[in-house]
This record gives sequence, C-alpha cells and structure tokens, in this order.
Amino acid sequence: MTVRSERRTKAGPLIKWYVLGPLTAAVSLPALMYLCAVLLAREVLPYGLMEELVIACVFFASALGGAAAAAGRGGKVLQTGAAIGAAVAGAIVIAALAAPGEGPLNSETLKHVIAALCGGAFGGALSLRRGGGKKRRRRK
Repeated sequence: MTVRSERRTKAGPLIKWYVLGPLTAAVSLPALMYLCAVLLAREVLPYGLMEELVIACVFFASALGGAAAAAGRGGKVLQTGAAIGAAVAGAIVIAALAAPGEGPLNSETLKHVIAALCGGAFGGALSLRRGGGKKRRRRK
C-alpha cells in the first residue's frame, strides 16, 4: 500500500497525451505530404491521384496522432483518438478559413475533416488492448 506522500512524488509522463497526439499529427502530416510530393515530382505516382493522396495523408497523420495519444493516456482510447481527430479537423478548418478562396464550406475541406475524424478514431482503435479471452475447446 502506498502512502499519500509517495503517490504525490510519482512522476507522470513527460509529455501529456493531449499534447503528444496533436504534436505527432502536426509533425507527421507535413512529412507524409512531402513524401507524396516527392513521389509526384519524380512521376512515380500519377498527378491525378493528388487529391486522394492528400486525403490519405490526413487520415494516416490523424491515425498516428490518435494512436500516440491513446497509448499515452491508457484508457478511453476511442474517445481519445476521436478527440485528436477533432483537433486535427479543427486545424484544417482554421487553415481553410485563412486561405483565400471558397473557405471551409467546400467539398475538399469536408473530405479532409471526415478523414481526420475517422483517422483519429482509427488510431485510437489501434491502441485497444484486448485480452485474449479464454478459448473453449470442444470435448468429444
């Protein structure tokens, strides 16, 4: 049994989950987009796939952020992943507001927001630690 003073002195993680998740997504999204840009520039991938590649990059970056945050938090992994996806989606909407053009109410922005939300929830689901369960054998 631990004493109250011992509980207070235990050090928590260095970076909290609500900082780690968006930070991971913010670092991985430009890296993934740069990789796709290099593949498009070297003509490894056709230029017609550009919009789909951006959506895939948003999904995977949000999934990485959701998985990192859910692993850091431990419990409530689906809610954590969805919250990180919502943070990435919010950043996308703010960036669309700042950019000149149609604004955040167009189909491309909606696709990116959906990809961010689903990616975050998927990343949280990847962090589920399910027990193996008891395997029942049939007796003959």
